[in-house]
Amino acid sequence: MHRFYVPNIDATDRSISLDGAIARQLKTVLRADAGEHIRLFDGSGSEWEVEIDHVGKNEVSTTLVSAIKPVAEPTVKITMLLGLARPERIELAIQKCTELGAVRFVPVLSERVQGGNTGSPSAKRLERWQRIAIEAAEQSGRATVPTIEPPTSIMDAIEQVITDQPLLCMWEELADESQSLSAALKSLDKDQLNLAALIGPPGGFSEQEATLIREAGATLVTLGARVLRSETAAIAVMSAILYELGDLGG
Repeated sequence: MHRFYVPNIDATDRSISLDGAIARQLKTVLRADAGEHIRLFDGSGSEWEVEIDHVGKNEVSTTLVSAIKPVAEPTVKITMLLGLARPERIELAIQKCTELGAVRFVPVLSERVQGGNTGSPSAKRLERWQRIAIEAAEQSGRATVPTIEPPTSIMDAIEQVITDQPLLCMWEELADESQSLSAALKSLDKDQLNLAALIGPPGGFSEQEATLIREAGATLVTLGARVLRSETAAIAVMSAILYELGDLGG
């Protein structure tokens, strides 16, 4: 059954009208007809099944049939801080980490960001990244859509997240202060409900940055001797966290 993200659904009104891109997709791509059922979710965790009443030129009218129990979200809410890289790398990380269950993405500016501060994404680019997150949630069955935050300097981003959750910083350099991801996760409070992971840009963090990040309260984490691309590291870290905490297939 096809699923669509529709913000601000009023479930008290059983008649729900769909327009814009969703209406066009139903009419011209899916060739939907009256009597067919689709599912709608509002991004906050609620989902409904509706029946199509009429497919018009620019609008599709539906009637709410029932509320649907959404797919379970991971027990730990994971925020991904992503060092800025080429757009296609960030887009892949957002898409796959959304499918896995990330709840928030924060693009971060650091010393080795490609293009420096001029590499900061435009408002149009951020809108595209949010659409990618929406489409990934639609595809994966999630009823929650993660948010894409505006780009933030590395230390400001750390200050914002570390007050209420542990922060694991992936650093490719092996150092006495580094832990394995498995050891870092095992040391967490079992009742911890929020967790943030920081992925560096291509080229990683400088030693000075890593020191400042550790002094701010983050845990430096190594993913082993092999150097991973930033998008690969993001997907691997999300998968490992979920597996270690029992949220990936049990």
